[in-house]
Amino acid sequence: MPSRPTPRQVKATGARDAHGHILDAEGGALYVHLHRESGLAHRHYVLKPWQVRALAVATSRVTLVLVIAAVATWGWMAGQASRVPLLTQEIGRLRTEAERIDTLSATLAELQARYDQVQRMLSAATAQQALAVARDTAPQAPRTPPGIGGR
Repeated sequence: MPSRPTPRQVKATGARDAHGHILDAEGGALYVHLHRESGLAHRHYVLKPWQVRALAVATSRVTLVLVIAAVATWGWMAGQASRVPLLTQEIGRLRTEAERIDTLSATLAELQARYDQVQRMLSAATAQQALAVARDTAPQAPRTPPGIGGR
């Protein structure tokens, strides 16, 4: 009796090893047949090799990374753009405050000038009063007739 060879077991580690790369464009057209779990409704699609290549590119990791980077960049720019109205309001508020500060600064300078003028006037009067008081209260030396004493 001839012996039958035992079939060799295939160790598949994933869909790529067991069935080949499903989105490989060199494999020709891709037939997609969809069935509902219950019922007879079904659809049948045939993807041409160029469509299979486009699908492979669209579902690749590189495309995923690029899409994530694009969404993150767009999100950052949208966040910056949303700040524009708030910053415009802040600039308007700061300009109003700067005008108010300028007005207060001018008023303060004018009041300081008036205060200095009053101080000068009071210090001049006070100095004259001090001299007058000093003359009145200073002890006077006895007057010696000319010819006696000194030279």
